[in-house]
Amino acid sequence: MVWKLFRQQQEEGQALIEFLLGLMVVISFFFFYIRMCAVFAIGNYIHYATFMAARTLSSSSITADTQQSNAQAIMDAMVTNHFKTFITPVGPANIGPGDFFQTAPLRDNWNQGVSFEFKSKLSLYPWNKSGQSIDLDLTSNSWMPREETSDDCSAKRSKIKGILAGNQVSVTDVEWDNGDANGC
Repeated sequence: MVWKLFRQQQEEGQALIEFLLGLMVVISFFFFYIRMCAVFAIGNYIHYATFMAARTLSSSSITADTQQSNAQAIMDAMVTNHFKTFITPVGPANIGPGDFFQTAPLRDNWNQGVSFEFKSKLSLYPWNKSGQSIDLDLTSNSWMPREETSDDCSAKRSKIKGILAGNQVSVTDVEWDNGDANGC
């Protein structure tokens, strides 16, 4: 009788331990999945931020430096100091010409924009302190051609005026428009 009572207590404790271990495994997979979804969502947001910065870079402005500083301001506002628990930026955003950019011929003018590299870690166990995790090295790129600045447009306009004046064509016959409010 005593042996039967002792054995029953052992089995009850065993069931509790098995339940807790199984619960830990289920909770681990659940939190892994939640963190993975959060990293993907943040990656999507960062891709949107690089697109918005590249779009700002491509917009016409007075100088190329102003275009780059505007694009950097967008990246700083949208990404810097956000999502610290999920991502670690590798460095500042690379704004300007990409790896395949060539100044001549102009057909490669498209390779300007923003590139942002960041890292994230996925660990199977949320309470893992040993550093065993999956390291993700992620990069977001957005490339589009940059519009000419107002200074570039003014320089081309004066060059064309000189050519037209040499050919005795009236400059008033030419309508200047690059979409700028000044009618450059």
